[in-house]
Amino acid sequence: MPTVVMIDGAVERQLLALEPRACDFRVFDVADPVAAWAVLPGLPVERLLLAGTAAGPALLPLLRSALGYDPAVQELLGFLRQRFLPDGAVPPVPARVAPAVRSFALGAPGDPVAPGLFPGRVTKLARLALAAQGGYPAEAVRAAAEHAYDGGRPYHAHDALACALVHPGVDGVALAARHEGSSRGWKSRRKTARVLAWARRESYLPPPVTCECRHERFRPPRERWEAFRLTGAWSRARPLLELVEELAWGQAVHRCVRCGRYWREDVLSSGHADLSYGYPLDAWTPTAP
Repeated sequence: MPTVVMIDGAVERQLLALEPRACDFRVFDVADPVAAWAVLPGLPVERLLLAGTAAGPALLPLLRSALGYDPAVQELLGFLRQRFLPDGAVPPVPARVAPAVRSFALGAPGDPVAPGLFPGRVTKLARLALAAQGGYPAEAVRAAAEHAYDGGRPYHAHDALACALVHPGVDGVALAARHEGSSRGWKSRRKTARVLAWARRESYLPPPVTCECRHERFRPPRERWEAFRLTGAWSRARPLLELVEELAWGQAVHRCVRCGRYWREDVLSSGHADLSYGYPLDAWTPTAP
């Protein structure tokens, strides 16, 4: 839970020294709103907006007033106060505050930050907002997302993938297909799945092709434990499949009667029994003459 920091004096000095990473762990508030209001209107927009991302109940309305009644700026402030991934779509960045948002981004999608390497919440949201309106070159964003999970990277750059999915010049469908079939650790893959689910929920990605066999949810196993997990999916999909070719050692190829997708059946020995499992195939060529 964030630590509440009460600014009892020197409001200007403390807000001018505020950094994006501090907004992850602290909520800033004021004990004397009258004294704070004497200072806030003279602060730069960048400082007002950043302080607003972590402001408590007494400070927040003062900052909103100091920023002025601009619905677009107020909407962006609400967005930057959220967690990553945010609730809802990404709002536009008004030109008036664009330099401030770029300063919060601390670089491009996927870039490590100092100190600590990992970008904070406000930094990731700022990158997302800039990417959504094409604020970074499309090719650079696409490349960052393609290599977001390469070995040797400082961190797994989920922010780079999210930025590519909202960027108007990047093919998000191809990136989703690339990363959904990854063999990374389950924690990283789970976070990637959340990014993709968010993008589909907010219509940055089209919904996956759906069929009762649920072929879009499964990939060929790379490890033995992944094959074990597919046994349950196979039992649910099997009633919808028709046999098209029997292979050796209990293996076979089936086809879904609803969507026409091919499935490969295989056998896994558990030591006590042979378990059947299956997975969808991208393509299939008959082996029988």
